[in-house]
Amino acid sequence: KALTEAHGYNERDLHNIYQRITWDASADAKAVGADIAGNKMKPELQERVSRACSIAVGATLATEESPRGKLLDVGCGHGAIVSSLVEAGLTEPDMYVGIDLSPEMVRNAVERYGEERNGRTGKGRVFVADDFFAHDFSVYAEGNGGSEEGVFDSIIFCSSLHDLPDMEGAISKAVSLLRPNGGKLVIVHPQGAMHVIGQHQANPVMVSRGLPTANEWIDLIEKFSDWDLSLEHVPADPRSDGDIKDGYLAVFKKT
Repeated sequence: KALTEAHGYNERDLHNIYQRITWDASADAKAVGADIAGNKMKPELQERVSRACSIAVGATLATEESPRGKLLDVGCGHGAIVSSLVEAGLTEPDMYVGIDLSPEMVRNAVERYGEERNGRTGKGRVFVADDFFAHDFSVYAEGNGGSEEGVFDSIIFCSSLHDLPDMEGAISKAVSLLRPNGGKLVIVHPQGAMHVIGQHQANPVMVSRGLPTANEWIDLIEKFSDWDLSLEHVPADPRSDGDIKDGYLAVFKKT
């Protein structure tokens, strides 16, 4: 309360400050740990991430309607899923844009994955340290009239949606960036919905709520009909056998 009164911060500002401090402090250790592990998780967790990445990459494959092939990784961290996306078929580095609130995380991502270039365009992966809600994504549009609407063919939140201060707002932002007629929104947490509930209970300031259940998603899609989303893969509910076996995966198509 003292910070909000003294500096005019709102709850989102405070949330972002805490998130940035936390992730900046752990960035080097997490990136080095991933290096040591060969940028792979435990096999059962890696399988869940690889599945989600395959779905996200599948939407970037060139079609007559969408020759761009661009993917947005929200909460990209130190580039944790870049290798998985490449293995899934994201063949050219300039098909990828990653955004994270933590400058230190982004620095680690650039050091590890920022040099590779598309031999035809000369462009590489983009990693940006910024607030997902405030960032202007129109700079990644090609022939889109300066608008950020429909810039990406797929958007993936890997273990990151719960870290954002406003889940509904995050989905609304993502939907606006997603191309219609087949763009994919992929939300995955390999450790499952129950793991996120545990994080929320331990630190409700950093994690304001659990991940939406299947019924909550259905209600949200009905409530926000202008999202134009259809639910293609229903996530397992917390404490369910599916959550333990497969983790959390929700997949949507923009119609």
